[in-house]
Formats: sequence, structure tokens, C-alpha cells
Amino acid sequence: MMDKTISVLIVEDEAFSALYLEDALSIAGYTICDTVATGEGAVAIAENKTPDIILMDIRLAGEIDGIEAASRIRQSNNNVPIIFTTGYTDNAISERARKLNPVAYLIKPIDIDELSLKIDSA
Repeated sequence: MMDKTISVLIVEDEAFSALYLEDALSIAGYTICDTVATGEGAVAIAENKTPDIILMDIRLAGEIDGIEAASRIRQSNNNVPIIFTTGYTDNAISERARKLNPVAYLIKPIDIDELSLKIDSA
């Protein structure tokens, strides 16, 4: 397997989903920058480790959701690509997310092949 050396920050508050994404992306050849469960954690990690791409769940534990976290990250690191993931299809939420011009907006369960294509295209 070719090492893509693309660093991915996983922001996911469901432990099983986070582990699944870590394993699947590692097997696919990506480097996992870090995995965090809160928007606040995502903002802090993104500032310190500058991932190549962020996989951001929209509904998170903590004070801020994934969209707000992405917005804050974009203020300091404007061009980092973001892929939103969610288990919920809500028009108001998807409209908020789309204002940040994400690479993709994926509905769970996540298809790893589709995710890999989105990461590679970013």
C-alpha cells in the first residue's frame, strides 16, 4: 500500500465511529494527526498540528458543534480542507455547513472508498 502521507484530523464524539475511521484511514495509507471528541479540542489541535485535512462530525460533545469548530479553524487556517460527516439530515444544519465550502458533506455510515476519493481530491 502506497503511503499517501496525508495527515487527517478526525473529530468524532462516538468512540466506535472514531476507532473505525482511524483504522480504515490508517489501512488506506493516511496518517492520523489526532482524534478528538469535541469542537474545542479540534480547534486546539488544528492550531498546533496543522493537519492536511479535517474529518469533522457535525454533532459533537462539548460547547460548540462541528460547524462552529470548523468556522473557528478556518479563521486561523483558512485553506485547510474540511469534510463534514453527520448522521442527521437537516436542511438548516447542511446550509450552515455548506457556507464553509467543505470538500464534502457525507452522511453516516461513511463509505471509506468514497471518503478516500474525497480526501485525495482535496
